[in-house]
Amino acid sequence: MALPSTLPTNFPIGLDAVTITSVVYICDSLDLASQSTRNIVRTDQNGDYAEAQTRVSAEPITGTGTFQRATTSTVLPLSGATFSLDYDKSGTASTIRVTDVKVSRSKDAADMFELGLLLVSYQS
Repeated sequence: MALPSTLPTNFPIGLDAVTITSVVYICDSLDLASQSTRNIVRTDQNGDYAEAQTRVSAEPITGTGTFQRATTSTVLPLSGATFSLDYDKSGTASTIRVTDVKVSRSKDAADMFELGLLLVSYQS
């Protein structure tokens, strides 16, 4: 796939082709953790640091991704839509939900948009 452009007419870019609600988009970058953790800090009798532990958290994993339209007429995905992607290259695709869509346009930039993402199911 290629990025829609005036000159040159198309140029390749992106990491993966992603299908969201039957529409293909190009994933240019992704910032999404594969595990959520929390730190537990213990103090001594004087209130000073004694030790810390890192444990798996129950908090949902959220992140962002920069995507591009397949063509200039491609519609934006809707919040709440889900898609599958092996984003961490574990060998198994995870389910990811779109939480919000942010469009930022510039005369010097390609037709890109940012998605807020929520990791629904992680397969390691």
